[in-house]
Amino acid sequence: IAALGALCNIVINCATRKSVLIKCGGVSQLVQLSKSMDSGLRSKSVLALRNLMFLADITDKEFILKELTLCTLASLIYDSECSIQEQALALISDLVDGCSQSVKHVFAEDSIILDAVMRQLQNASSIGVCIQGMFVLSNISAGSESDKDTVMNYLVPPHTDSCIPSFTIKFLQSKSILLRVASLWCFVNLTDPASVGSSRRVGRLQAAGIVLQLKSMLNDPCMDCKLRVRMILEQCMELETAQA
Repeated sequence: IAALGALCNIVINCATRKSVLIKCGGVSQLVQLSKSMDSGLRSKSVLALRNLMFLADITDKEFILKELTLCTLASLIYDSECSIQEQALALISDLVDGCSQSVKHVFAEDSIILDAVMRQLQNASSIGVCIQGMFVLSNISAGSESDKDTVMNYLVPPHTDSCIPSFTIKFLQSKSILLRVASLWCFVNLTDPASVGSSRRVGRLQAAGIVLQLKSMLNDPCMDCKLRVRMILEQCMELETAQA
């Protein structure tokens, strides 16, 4: 476990060391350790895989995911330990971050990964898990129009009773600054005026009571949250003005 901890620190920011570890078969060994019955070994191995994925190029990302497999990754999202669930979700967030080619993997195999992410968000097993899950959705929603609509349909199902607060509103009301920030970034991306479907999405956000919740956050004590809220509301106003 100590050796894995040292490895996590070594690979976090050094691309050369990451490549060496990948080429010498290190990923395969980490994947095997991620299946260990020992939760400590699982945790450290998943953290090491996450650090390898962080800012990796597309070739390395594809190799890591091929070794790990979507099935194993989904099982880690459902791990009995919340800390391992959190690291698995962070790994997915790093996979799709800034890489449109990698987003396809969360929809592969009948959306096994995205369904697992959403189930954990709906269960709200821990704040850390919810934060990382929302960052996954935020990174996906920064992608194509289709990606944005998919995230929107998960956050605000088309036929949901607007009187029932979604878990998204609960996250926006959370005492956790990071959870509020992660949730807000989703809406920044979903209301991007440059996207052709944003006006339609804003209408759904209004009907679901999310825009009203955002307006109540204009004086959020966290400056980052306050800036994101104002950005979203300004984008909503810009879209409404364009339609008038």
